Parts: sequence; C-alpha cells; structure tokens
Amino acid sequence: MKKREKRDKKRKKRKVSLLVKLLLTAAICTGVYFFASSSFFNVTSFEVSGNSYYSEDEILTMGNCKTGGNIFWGSGCKEIKSRLEKDAYMEKVKVKRILPDKIKIELTERRQTAAVVYGDHYAIIDNNSRVLRKSSVEPKIPLVQGLTISKLEVGQTIEIEEKVKFRQVMEILKTMEQYDMYFKKIVISESDVKAYIFDYLVCQGAPADIMEAMENEELQKVIRELFEMKIERGTIKVSGESYISFSPEIA
Repeated sequence: MKKREKRDKKRKKRKVSLLVKLLLTAAICTGVYFFASSSFFNVTSFEVSGNSYYSEDEILTMGNCKTGGNIFWGSGCKEIKSRLEKDAYMEKVKVKRILPDKIKIELTERRQTAAVVYGDHYAIIDNNSRVLRKSSVEPKIPLVQGLTISKLEVGQTIEIEEKVKFRQVMEILKTMEQYDMYFKKIVISESDVKAYIFDYLVCQGAPADIMEAMENEELQKVIRELFEMKIERGTIKVSGESYISFSPEIA
C-alpha cells in the first residue's frame, strides 16, 4: 500500500508540475505578445539603400510606406515588397525589420543602358534588353536608331525585327563600357554602323571592326589625338585589323 501511495503522490506532483509549467509558459507568451504589441515596436522610420534612379521619397511613395504600424504584424513588409517589385527598374527588393522600430528596404535597380528610338519616342532598355520605361523626352544615354520595334512592353524584353543587328549593337555598348568609351548615338544601316562621339564626330565601320578597335585601344588613341588637336568634326573610318583613317567630312 505504501508503495502505491508513493507512486500516486509522484504522479500528482508531476501533474501539478506540468500544469505549473503550462501556466508559466502561457503567462510568458501572453506577456511577450502584449509587449510586442506595445507602442515600443511601432514603426517610426524607413531606410532605403541601393537606389539610384529613384529617390528615397519616390521609393517610399511607390511602396506606400507608412509609419505607426506594429513592426511585427502591422508594418506591411510583404505588401511593400510586392508593390516595389512591380516597377521594371527593380531587379531585387528586400524588406527587413530592424528592431525595435525601423524598416529597411534594400534595392538592386536595373541600369539604363540605351534608348531605342521609335518615331518621336524612346524605349529605355537595360543591358538585357528589358524595357524599363517609355519616354517622349530624349534621355542622356546612348541612342540607337535604324531598328524596327516589333514588340514594346514595359517590364518585358524588347523585340526587334533586325535581331542580328540589335545583338551587335548591344555588344558594341558592352564593349564601349568595358573600354572607357562613350557613344552618344548609334545608327544602324544595312552596310555598317555609325557611332557618334559628338554630333559631328562619327566612327563608321562594321560592328565587329569597331569592337576590335576598341579592344585594341586603337580607336581611343585616335580619338585622343583628335581631341588634342581640338578636332570635333569628321568621320573616323574603321576597317579590318583595326585599320583606322580619318576624314574631316561627315559620312
């Protein structure tokens, strides 16, 4: 009988101990919930990083970012991320909670590479040919003329009828950036490419020859010599094996 009584007492103690633990856990969870729900964790500020094209105020407006909500369940982090990702300039968007009261927005923007001219308008594209926006105002980036646009939709890859020529243009732009060059405008024709350094100083030749001349830095050398002589008008003709000639006439 004594052994049975001892076992019963132990069972009762275990039950009481378990009940006490459950009550303590519930009390702690309740306390944590009310503390987390307090004004101490209300969002008071936003921090934006990685933005270049858009200003911080524009980002906050686009994301409909508002202070005052609880950082855990009233900040709208998912909604902010979703709204920002709809913009074609946004490549990556991260929205983080910085306790106790700050929301941090980290962005990776797509960079404007060129503007394809169509009529009196421009399609601004990145280095992957994605359309970032349309514009009626000439942007301060390389312009591409002489191509026929078959499909143009913001956020989607632009479709050009002259696929090979367009690919060559994108390769020229990539090479241009790699070798510290800048063309104001690139005009495509059936026979060659005209890359404008200034309004009246043109580099003319086949795309492959122009790229080779840049890679060998022969084209840069000729341009520097022309600058030193204060010549800003004429045609630089590039042919195979980086052969370069200059004429004061505009091609």
